[in-house]
Amino acid sequence: MKTAFSRRRFLKNTASAAVLANIPLVISLPFSPNPSIGQNSTVNFGFITDLHHGLCKDAMRRLNQFITDAQKRSLDFIIQGGDFCFSEPGGQECVDLWNTYSGDKFHVLGNHDMDKGSKKDIMKMWSMDKNYYSFDRGNFHFVVLDANFIYRDGKYYDYDNANFYIPSEHRAHVNPEQLNWLKQDLKSTNKQTLIFSHQAFDELWDKSTSPSRFLVRKIIEDANSKAKFNKVIACFCGHHHLDQHSIIDDVHYFQMNSASYYWAGKSYGSDGAMAMYSKPLYAYISVSSEGKIIIEGRQGSFIKPTPLEKGHPEYSKLSASIESKAVSFIEHNPSK
Repeated sequence: MKTAFSRRRFLKNTASAAVLANIPLVISLPFSPNPSIGQNSTVNFGFITDLHHGLCKDAMRRLNQFITDAQKRSLDFIIQGGDFCFSEPGGQECVDLWNTYSGDKFHVLGNHDMDKGSKKDIMKMWSMDKNYYSFDRGNFHFVVLDANFIYRDGKYYDYDNANFYIPSEHRAHVNPEQLNWLKQDLKSTNKQTLIFSHQAFDELWDKSTSPSRFLVRKIIEDANSKAKFNKVIACFCGHHHLDQHSIIDDVHYFQMNSASYYWAGKSYGSDGAMAMYSKPLYAYISVSSEGKIIIEGRQGSFIKPTPLEKGHPEYSKLSASIESKAVSFIEHNPSK
């Protein structure tokens, strides 16, 4: 699979980014309350990930700001990308606050959500019926995957009570049943699709993304090839606490930053091992049938002492923001 950026992609993405830069209000126009009307519909949603309630001291303040802000917008849904809270009594306040949002809301399972209980425990707390699933909004299809499986001795095991602190090649897997489901799910829709997961399916400098990334990307590649159009247009994840965007085989991969901090290690963090962000980070994302994905992010900074001030070796790769950006994808309009 090719990961290089082509000149054509670069020009398209640069042109979209230039539009965003020249017309700042493009990301703050009122959202349509009924995106299913019209062929060129736009779906708008709020995204927050890696809040880490129970570890981050001011997680409730950060989540409250996101919920309060989201309530003021006409969104089609909100979604949290995992590492939300623990399945212990103290985590209920986080779930209760999340449930005050009056619109549709969805969960993605993260590894640390199973630090103090089983996958079934946290799913029950969240009223989450399935660990992987899909849904439609407007002209688009959305898929939620669960990469919280251990693969060992030829068998797959659920994450359960922090049993995933093992060598990286054995964790963050997508099980075969789910991969088969993904193939069928993509086959069953003619809508362009966005995929959510906690762990990444693209690449990272320390190779810590999901070992199942090649299998997932092969399914995406096959689905796009068989459909003869870009059926899967983008994948969103959290987990890595990074703000990163890449393109692989014309599919956008967005690693979305944590709402709270970067895990810098005991020698580099501003709060223990955590390099805390000054602002809660989250994003509002719009995807349109005209072939554009627009991300309205949030600019923040590291609370002092910052990883740079403490000499973190990877400082240049870290960010305390989610950058706003506009990118293009190859749209599919069957009516044309």
